[in-house]
Amino acid sequence: MLTLTDHASVSRVLSDTNLDPDLRALIGLRAWQLHVEQGRLLGAGFRLIVVQGGDSPDVINTALGFAITGDRAEGHSYDWIEDGGLWFEISYGADGEALTRVFVENGPCTELGVHSLCLAHFWPEGEEHQG
Repeated sequence: MLTLTDHASVSRVLSDTNLDPDLRALIGLRAWQLHVEQGRLLGAGFRLIVVQGGDSPDVINTALGFAITGDRAEGHSYDWIEDGGLWFEISYGADGEALTRVFVENGPCTELGVHSLCLAHFWPEGEEHQG
């Protein structure tokens, strides 16, 4: 699990060669887009969360601050989910609230509830979605 809430945490992830290069590229792109194009500041205006294989429902839900998986999962309140191949991207808060983007590893070790959510509700890459 990675929770990125400031420029230093994003910089650490972008320079971590042990992380998947596709994930690093996606984080860099989204951080740049949200900061430059939308004027959202990390921590105040948005945060990035990475769900990796082996993360438990409690770890995932605690990082988000609300339950998206496990026994206490709330209804699906996301704005959209996209399939990026090795990583799904879930968007919360596009209606003006603090924006949260969750990157979910698309792999066999990913927690079943959140992985199933992504597999059942994503928009294929390149296809338009509402949001």
